[in-house]
Amino acid sequence: MRTQTSSRLTFAQIVVAIAGAVNLIAGAMLLLAPAWFFEAIGNFPPFNRHYMGDVGAFLLPLGAGLMIAAADPHRHRGLIGVAAAGSLLHVGNHLYDDFVIGQSSAHFVSETLPLLVLAILLIVAYGRLKVAATETRSLPSQTET
Repeated sequence: MRTQTSSRLTFAQIVVAIAGAVNLIAGAMLLLAPAWFFEAIGNFPPFNRHYMGDVGAFLLPLGAGLMIAAADPHRHRGLIGVAAAGSLLHVGNHLYDDFVIGQSSAHFVSETLPLLVLAILLIVAYGRLKVAATETRSLPSQTET
């Protein structure tokens, strides 16, 4: 049973660290180089430096929080769940652009699909952490004989 919990932690730590790095870097770029970010990554006209900075102001601390959470994912399950939900909403926004507004299929492959994979991985990590917490609570304590 201990091995399963350890492998779940390792998976969660890797996923949460990757999600943290992605959000941290995106947040920093949105705050520090919004024009570059607009041209290279998020070209959804019209350019609005203020709104891009606002998004960066939220993504940067979310990324930092996830990086901290990667060290002890069980302790920070709530943050990981919120990040997973936010990632899924982000994917939904991209899917709207891809299929309702009619972005190119290249946009779906290069931007939406990687975001979807990351959101799914975060959801799976959160689910595994939740299962591991339930298993831990259901184990008899050491003081019982």
